[in-house]
Amino acid sequence: MVRTALCVFSGRTTRLGCLVLFLLYLIFPASALAQGEGPRVYMPAPVGTNVLSTTWMDLESNMNFAGSILIPNADIQSTVVALNYNRYFALGDRLAEIWVTGIGGEISGTADTAPIGTRSADVSGIADPYFAIRVGLKGAPALNPAEFVKTPQGFQIFALAGISMPWGDYEQNRPLNLGTNRWSLRLGLPMTMPVGKKPGSSWLEIHPNVYIYGDNDEPFRATTRTQSPLYVLESHLTHNFTPKFWAGLDLRYQNGGETTTDGLKDDNKVNRLGGGISAGYTFSRSWSGFVSYGEVISETDNSKLNMWRARLIWAF
Repeated sequence: MVRTALCVFSGRTTRLGCLVLFLLYLIFPASALAQGEGPRVYMPAPVGTNVLSTTWMDLESNMNFAGSILIPNADIQSTVVALNYNRYFALGDRLAEIWVTGIGGEISGTADTAPIGTRSADVSGIADPYFAIRVGLKGAPALNPAEFVKTPQGFQIFALAGISMPWGDYEQNRPLNLGTNRWSLRLGLPMTMPVGKKPGSSWLEIHPNVYIYGDNDEPFRATTRTQSPLYVLESHLTHNFTPKFWAGLDLRYQNGGETTTDGLKDDNKVNRLGGGISAGYTFSRSWSGFVSYGEVISETDNSKLNMWRARLIWAF
């Protein structure tokens, strides 16, 4: 029987230890924010797994609260708090997952709303909720806990569809809002694979996505705002240094997403590469978490971002 290195704990291998440890390494998505979901979001798990996680993010940027619209010459501080529920289940013989995310927080700062001039705002409340489903396409069978601990993990690819609902706090007379007042559709093909000579000790994740946006019929001081699709490629390389501690490097490239307001282009197309580091730790059989830092490392759009993120996970 082949087992991954994740199943080794305190010098011995057990089915229960393998299952618990793998569950605790799962880092689940907290939101569809364009700052990125973080590493180990799409790792496999047995059917019947449930997870609750809470995420805190602190950002200094010139993006809206959802991280999808570049606001040139803006200086914005955002605090994000997200509560997420995930459920793994079988869809035929394939592994599938659903998740529901509630998002809230605060946004404050100034934005240049030419020709009107600089405007400031300080808003707290509820942002747009997020719902998603992913289904295994290759290398992701639906396994019960007993089968899961016996099966070595290899290359996996999933189909992902998510939607953000326009239910967040939004007022047309504010230059900054928590909600977006429009629908948002996300389509992706997240991939994960073990790398290196020691099976299961290192993981490479590649997540290509496209975000498609509905129209905002009540933008600030205008009648209609549309937005072109935003293309995002996120990747993570992580390594398990001990059975309880892992760390890794993060990269995220974004391109597109220019808005058009009342027929006039806003010259705010995103074209940037972000990078960061993450580290996670397993506290017990049910609790784990991670922290990460990220920033823009190359751009042609004058965008800026400094981000701290912390996540706490309860698996049951």
